[in-house]
Amino acid sequence: MLRNVALINMPFGFHIYPSIQLGTVSTLLKENGHDAKSYYLNLHFAHQVGMDVYKQLCEERFLIGEWLFSHLLFGDAPKNREYAEQYHFHLTNIARTLGRPKNFLLEVKEQMVPEFLHWAVGAIDWGQYDSVGFTSTFNQNLASVTLAKLIKERHPQVDILFGGSNFDSEMGLEYFRAFTWIDYVVSGEAEHVLPALMQALETSGPIPPGVVHRVGGDIRHEENHQNFTGFKDYGPPDYDDYFEQVRQIDPQSPLLDNPIVLYETARGCWWGEKHHCTFCGLNASTMEFRSRSMEQVHHDIAHLSKRYDTYRFRLVDNILDIGYIEGVFGEFAKKNYDLEFFIEVKSNLTKKQIELLAKGGVNVVQPGIESFSFNQLREMDKGVKPLQNIFCLKWALYYGMDVTWSILTGFPMETDDDFRQQTELIKSIIHLQPPISVGNIWLERFSPYFSRPEEYGVSITGPGEAYPYVYDGEKLDLMKVAYDFEFETERKINPAVAEELQQTVDYWKARHQSDNMPFLFYSKSLDFVTVYDNRPEEGIKHRFEGASARVIDFCNEGPRTLEQIRANVQEGGESATDLESIMQDLIDKRLIYKEGNRHITLALPQNSRL
Repeated sequence: MLRNVALINMPFGFHIYPSIQLGTVSTLLKENGHDAKSYYLNLHFAHQVGMDVYKQLCEERFLIGEWLFSHLLFGDAPKNREYAEQYHFHLTNIARTLGRPKNFLLEVKEQMVPEFLHWAVGAIDWGQYDSVGFTSTFNQNLASVTLAKLIKERHPQVDILFGGSNFDSEMGLEYFRAFTWIDYVVSGEAEHVLPALMQALETSGPIPPGVVHRVGGDIRHEENHQNFTGFKDYGPPDYDDYFEQVRQIDPQSPLLDNPIVLYETARGCWWGEKHHCTFCGLNASTMEFRSRSMEQVHHDIAHLSKRYDTYRFRLVDNILDIGYIEGVFGEFAKKNYDLEFFIEVKSNLTKKQIELLAKGGVNVVQPGIESFSFNQLREMDKGVKPLQNIFCLKWALYYGMDVTWSILTGFPMETDDDFRQQTELIKSIIHLQPPISVGNIWLERFSPYFSRPEEYGVSITGPGEAYPYVYDGEKLDLMKVAYDFEFETERKINPAVAEELQQTVDYWKARHQSDNMPFLFYSKSLDFVTVYDNRPEEGIKHRFEGASARVIDFCNEGPRTLEQIRANVQEGGESATDLESIMQDLIDKRLIYKEGNRHITLALPQNSRL
């Protein structure tokens, strides 16, 4: 029997591209014979408050999106009323950035949001559906829960379903306990669960494992331990409703011009299966790495590109399958396609791999560069060293890829030297792309720091600081619903060294936005190389001949040991007698970076054909 299902994407889900959660579930339902209609109500709210306002709010901290939609449920809670005072400075800065009055966000919370919610419950006949499903990730939880309550009050016969990362594990169980208008929660992956749930609802059969539900007022939940691997059984995500609704709201919308489309090639993390990064809270119970066949990836990308008239894709994978570098992006490079991709990878890439990614269409990459400190990287269990992070930044710049990265601090065992080392190193790599920011880690649910805090010298002291000011702690156990937590460690970092690192990064970013952008490259002739160094603001030009010139070129494309360098110098007919002093001179000039017995050239080659 068929079920008629509505799927809803609420604020503050990003509006600039469709939801892969809704797109995936829509395909799943339709290919199992059900009717599904996706409603991107976040688009309507974005136009109501202004696209610039909405975009800004999607990226803000302190649960501001949750607070804005908390008024109908928790507006009378004492702590909720204190939010505006507690985060006065933050709210004032946002309003100033947006060019709005200082009380603008309070007006959004108390007037515009209730108006939007009452419009949303009445503008669509939710009673025509058997089930209404919400996806809830990050700051779209209270918007979703509140609209679900309004729909249930008006249409009590409709089944209310929830899924998404906010409803994983005990978070979903606690929300389900507190918000009695939610009928079912799909906790974890949907493919093994949702079709069976639809059948159970239609036939009054047993509720499958993986679904939180009630029986006679008692909450029941049997975990589903099976991870989905049958990617070949389903087609690409269905985004038809998103683009239809964009056109209805604004036929001239820029979101229709070469839009960004989300696609998933894999789930889990192949590195995390063996070494779970200590601060990472992604994947929960689905760490097992599973990926689509390369043939399916090629087919799906072609389908999505043609159907939605786009060349731009954002892969939502936590980490790219290494085989895709050659099997997918290498093939795209051979065909000279004009596709563009955002991807996440591990930073230990070779020059050839970076080249294939760039020529295959990757124009933005997030390689997990989070530190240049040996100690911090070891504590993260990242499986990379500073040299690999530097090497990745160098060749990404050479091949024209933007790199999204940040410097993370706040690790339990970090020392002042971790800050000093990075501050000093930045002077050598200031010509490479700077980080977005320097900031302390969050303690995230599902991370090793959360699950085994005593092992790392971590003491969890409460839910994230904003939770008590948004949610009502009398109605919800905030420790069960929080995704991030307040914590303490024994680390004692000198504030001066932390401030020096921050100021150095600020200078790094400012130089890249100035008319005197730093650069470091070398030109190679038959018997010499010339290095052009604009890292110091006045600029320096160096000419090197003999062994020095050979070292600079030899250490360009990959890390070299001193033994390899010596053999190469001698092969070129140069004397290696003074090699140690030559190497030290190049290191002192910050042209060669040394890590243990490995050396890389920091200058980019001027030659564009490498």
